[in-house]
Amino acid sequence: MKKIVLMCAAVAMLCACTKSEERLYRVTVEHPHKDCPVVVTEVPAWAESVVVKADGVEIPSQLDKCLAEAAFVADVESVKEFEVIFSEKPSTTEYEARTNAQMWWKTGDEANPYEEKDTLYSFKDDMYRKLHHHGTAIESEWGAYRVYFDKKQTIDTYGKKKGQLELRESMWYSTPEQLAAGFGHDNLRVFGSIGVGVLKGWDAEEKKMIHITDFERREARVLAKGPVRAIMEMEVEGWNYSGRKIGMTSRYTIFAGHSDVVVENFLEGDFEGLTFVTGVMKMLDTQSIKEERAVAQIGADHPENDYEKWPKETVALAVALPEEVQILSAEDDALSYLYQLTPNAEGVIKYHFDMNWRKSEWLSSLSDEELLTDVLAKAKAAAEPIVVERVK
Repeated sequence: MKKIVLMCAAVAMLCACTKSEERLYRVTVEHPHKDCPVVVTEVPAWAESVVVKADGVEIPSQLDKCLAEAAFVADVESVKEFEVIFSEKPSTTEYEARTNAQMWWKTGDEANPYEEKDTLYSFKDDMYRKLHHHGTAIESEWGAYRVYFDKKQTIDTYGKKKGQLELRESMWYSTPEQLAAGFGHDNLRVFGSIGVGVLKGWDAEEKKMIHITDFERREARVLAKGPVRAIMEMEVEGWNYSGRKIGMTSRYTIFAGHSDVVVENFLEGDFEGLTFVTGVMKMLDTQSIKEERAVAQIGADHPENDYEKWPKETVALAVALPEEVQILSAEDDALSYLYQLTPNAEGVIKYHFDMNWRKSEWLSSLSDEELLTDVLAKAKAAAEPIVVERVK
């Protein structure tokens, strides 16, 4: 009996000594934000879980230890405070998944043809056909995107008819049965264009984009799968670009409740003064709006080469560049609407992109012009600053 009492006392002491830290954060926005994405940095190294409360009520959140960040989404009209509690005790709470990320290795085994991976790398340009859907993919309820694991590293888009997660079922290539049930599908054919929102090299003399062909190592990563944000990365090391050797990591983040994507490009090495480009592709029957810091286009094309099976899809794309991005020029090429950019002193180029699709149920009543202005407005709103301050 004495041993039992001592054991209970020891357990009670252990529970009482669980390390935790409570903080208060203030979030400020210029305009009302539904599902405002909030990222808390400087997470304690010992933290294994996080709880976020708004007005005393717990809301879904996630702890991404690999980035030492916590993330959540919440409606913010102007200014709102949130209680953030870190604990060394792992969480037992499961929130509804509203985002997803995935990368599938082709095993060659008919019984188990795909194996999910979070990291894959190669020293050659040989991974495109070794991966299902040719690279890493992320999704929210409102849209999905993949980045090709090849020299182009282009972003391709997948439209959603209904607000739901579906990539783990459709695996990007929806079956006839899934299409009949309301699943979305690949809705864009990017060819040699910029696609939407990827950062590429630029040959100013030839006025054309430069692919990543001469490099030492390329790696694809899934950093977060949800429930409130999903993150994928493409990294290239030893890229010989414009006579210099640099490294570049492109990080793509999608939040719950959003179709827009946050793009953060991190340059390393001898990058000072180099020029890069981003923008949106041109399509058949295209209409476009190009402003000083944002561009959008709408057009129609077949998403696949089988024209009988895949009719033309109407897609609107947009990219918005925040004020801090250094724009050198805005010179287009034959396939894309572009901006020429240079990294800041820390080697960072950050911006946002978005997509609208004619077949999305919540957009079906909009005209082409309205789809175009809407996607531009969403991308520009996403690029507005969100100030996150620790109050105590």
